[in-house]
Amino acid sequence: MIARGILRGGLLGAFLAVAFNVLSVIPICGFAALPLRMLAWALGGYAGGRIAVRAGAGNGGVAAGLGAGILAGVIDGIAYVALAPIRFKLAGDMITSLHLLPEGVITAFNDMGINLMSVDTMGGSLFFSILICGGTWLAAGVLGALGGGIAQALAD
Repeated sequence: MIARGILRGGLLGAFLAVAFNVLSVIPICGFAALPLRMLAWALGGYAGGRIAVRAGAGNGGVAAGLGAGILAGVIDGIAYVALAPIRFKLAGDMITSLHLLPEGVITAFNDMGINLMSVDTMGGSLFFSILICGGTWLAAGVLGALGGGIAQALAD
């Protein structure tokens, strides 16, 4: 029951999140992509929780939503990394955005021996995309659990 909700809700959230992720490749539309992806993770969690509760899992809505959100986040994160080279080529100059980072972040990377200005390459783009994936999975799980909790509360 819960597994069905996780799979179906996660795939729904992943489908929507990947579609919005493709939208983020276009530089002018990139600002709207993250909130839409977050909405997709929560919607996937809601769908997963709703499916689990309707199938008789009683209190399994939050668990199904959490699982669906994580599944959606993992698939979305893989798509984010796969689209990083295209995003890098279309964005043109990554250095401009690196200068906008807070001084503490630049200092922390310099202390680790990483010169941020030298990562203005395709590999640097992939590095930062993979770094962002961990946060993506965590945020997707939290928003999915929230969506599953809402589905469970509405079912009661």
